[in-house]
Amino acid sequence: MAIDDFFVDEDNEGLEDKRIFEIGDMKFIRIKDQEPLTFDSLKNFDGVIIEYTRYTFTLEMIKNIRSHNEEQVYLLPLFLYKSYGEYSDALSEMVDGTLERLNDLNSIAETTSIIKSRI
Repeated sequence: MAIDDFFVDEDNEGLEDKRIFEIGDMKFIRIKDQEPLTFDSLKNFDGVIIEYTRYTFTLEMIKNIRSHNEEQVYLLPLFLYKSYGEYSDALSEMVDGTLERLNDLNSIAETTSIIKSRI
């Protein structure tokens, strides 16, 4: 078991295991370490929430998405969700925003709308 299996955040109650989030007409996928993922499937989403667990995992996810050969994938808005621990400022600069909680995703929906309007 990972340390986050024991992590309880009352503000996120019921959201810890949720993988897909819908905000209005937008869909976001949350990527966790050790979960299966095909990068082509990301085209079905408006944005990606990467749960920070390890620096190497997070960096690899960002690099793989940003270097994907399809525009629909590499231009996706990326957000970091910190369930525990601290990530570096360098990682924060590689994404479009960060989250402390999963219960209020309006800020990422707003950021995503702005990004999509410019593409």
